[in-house]
Amino acid sequence: MFKMTDIMSGREKSLEIQPELIQNIHWGFVRTQVLATAVDLDVFTSVHAGNCTVEKVARATGLPLRSTRMLLDGLVGMRLLGKTRGLYKLEPEAKAFLVRGESNFLGAALQFDDFSRQGWTSLTEALRLGKPMMKSGTPQDKKAFFQELVKRIFPVSYGSSLALCKKLGVGKTLKAQKILDVGAGSAAWSLAFALADSSSRVVAIDYPEVLEVAQSYAQRFRLQKQYEFRDGDYNQVPFEHEGYDIIILGHICHMEGEAGTRKLLKKCFDALKPGGKLLIAEFIANDLRTGPEIPLLFAMVMLLYSEQGDVFTAKELKRWLSFVGFKKVAALAVQYPASVMVATK
Repeated sequence: MFKMTDIMSGREKSLEIQPELIQNIHWGFVRTQVLATAVDLDVFTSVHAGNCTVEKVARATGLPLRSTRMLLDGLVGMRLLGKTRGLYKLEPEAKAFLVRGESNFLGAALQFDDFSRQGWTSLTEALRLGKPMMKSGTPQDKKAFFQELVKRIFPVSYGSSLALCKKLGVGKTLKAQKILDVGAGSAAWSLAFALADSSSRVVAIDYPEVLEVAQSYAQRFRLQKQYEFRDGDYNQVPFEHEGYDIIILGHICHMEGEAGTRKLLKKCFDALKPGGKLLIAEFIANDLRTGPEIPLLFAMVMLLYSEQGDVFTAKELKRWLSFVGFKKVAALAVQYPASVMVATK
């Protein structure tokens, strides 16, 4: 509530609470589009290359001076660029993740086009009915969707996997592992393991059209000899009994829902060697479901795109893991906003 002085007295009204939070949320779509556009125009790469004035950025990007100045100042307002006496520089986050050609470049994941927007206009109806309103489409449509999706999320997942490998000591204390990458997608999660340890071997399971993407990345990293690709539905493809040292579920559980996840956890437990590790990468909510923001919002992505998908808490995952027999469960922070649950058999 806010206080208002007597309007008739002509005194200025006094507000105790401002609508800043609401206005910032409402303007969120503008920030999304500005960021995506700046990445598409290579503005951050240009500034990184030494183009620190409006004129230099305009020449490098081919934009008019007026629109260049507006875009650069907008990025200053978003705290992605700094500005001192008319000279622009990258802020630390932009330097780390928005320069094209760098290993941490997140450009593909930040595109905001029809692919990114689809479904969200149906959110109101989906919430009313409690189920997705998206049309299932043809098998060819699904193939194109997942091929595009795994490419876009590759840099985010790969960055998280690099951090995970360092924390687990892959290639140092953890060597010669036989790894199962379940629902491998682009193989972003297992590629970091294969790179860190040339003696590791990876079995990647996914639908054949998606495995085409995984194979292309394995070739790009020159890791084909460490990989075996098995096409099919991971819920149907059998896993070898006690055949693996590590099993990776990289953003898989949220699509399965509780029943599907619990069944998959048991299947993974049986496929692990004694002492083996199950790695579950997810957007995990806190136990009270009061945060973090992205996992809580991601639940609505599941509503739009799946019949049973959801976001889970660490407490829920730990309980299900313990129920199927895992003796030790720990949570590791990797690259924001993902977390990894490490369960040891």
